[in-house]
Amino acid sequence: MHRTAVLDLDNMETLPPGAERIEFAILGAILNEPVLRALHRLAQEEETTRRYGFE
Repeated sequence: MHRTAVLDLDNMETLPPGAERIEFAILGAILNEPVLRALHRLAQEEETTRRYGFE
């Protein structure tokens, strides 16, 4: 997660200050957060299956 945050801020810093950075931050929050939550859930399911054998 730390690496994702670093890359996100690195990309944002390539934009000129102002509206473009704000748009980037808002779109990042809207688009990235649901994806990261879904990946987290998938990882939990995989780990549960690995530990307990549930399917």
